[in-house]
Amino acid sequence: MTKNEYSRPDDRELLRASLRSLSAAFRPAVLFGGLVDGVGLRLSEFLGTDTASLHKVRVEPGSGLGGRVLSQRRPFLIQDYVGSDAITHEHDFAVSHERLRSMAAAPVVVRGKTRSVLYIATRGEAPLGERVMNEAMGAAAAIALEMDIRDEVDRRLAMMAEARVQPEQSFDSTWMEHVRQAHADLRSLASRVEDAELAAQLERIGGHLAPAPSAPPIAVRSLVRLTPRELDVLAQLALGCSYEETAARLALKPVTVKSYLQNAMAKLSVHNRMEAVSAARKLGLLP
Repeated sequence: MTKNEYSRPDDRELLRASLRSLSAAFRPAVLFGGLVDGVGLRLSEFLGTDTASLHKVRVEPGSGLGGRVLSQRRPFLIQDYVGSDAITHEHDFAVSHERLRSMAAAPVVVRGKTRSVLYIATRGEAPLGERVMNEAMGAAAAIALEMDIRDEVDRRLAMMAEARVQPEQSFDSTWMEHVRQAHADLRSLASRVEDAELAAQLERIGGHLAPAPSAPPIAVRSLVRLTPRELDVLAQLALGCSYEETAARLALKPVTVKSYLQNAMAKLSVHNRMEAVSAARKLGLLP
């Protein structure tokens, strides 16, 4: 992997996109949120605000509505923010200056840790209801899934970077299995991530893990064109995954996995999945 070929997308943009989607469903609600920074939450994204009173507010665990959600890792709804006895009131000035009344907040929880909080609030007397909470929870869950995928990509690439500074391991058979696992994981992540640019980066990085072609001449290699999905399936099967495991990792049905494998075998002129994996490796399509 060359320097700067991969860069993690800004998680704040993920938050902004979610707020824009919620805003379309709940106009004229006020929406805002932020990412956890250390142990606290810093508000940074806003839609529908009239003032800057909420800008750069830092929410500590247990303080206000967001602090309660941050520490308890559960969504919460209050109908009268300033008058509520269910929360503390460190942020009443900012909330009152923005004239907010009813407010819901949902945590973005990744592997048991709160990473962000989404807020939906209104200025009028009409209270927020169950639909708002359900939508906010759904949006938070979608962000959490995307962050989890990004974290796994970071972890895999960190492992690869560490291995590069230990070249004596590069020819070890165990290391080769790690390379194959990383390749399959990157392809699996690329197939599930919603960010098209990130998916393309992951596929490109995974491609760098495949070796140069060995036996077949150029004329033969040029005739073999496996689709990305056929390569995805072969990468998982190369690890010894069953059809069911491969389907789960790629968010496919087992029958679809078998169909992709059959297409790949036909293109590679082989008769079973082990021969298909071997042929793909000789062509430099798999590590």
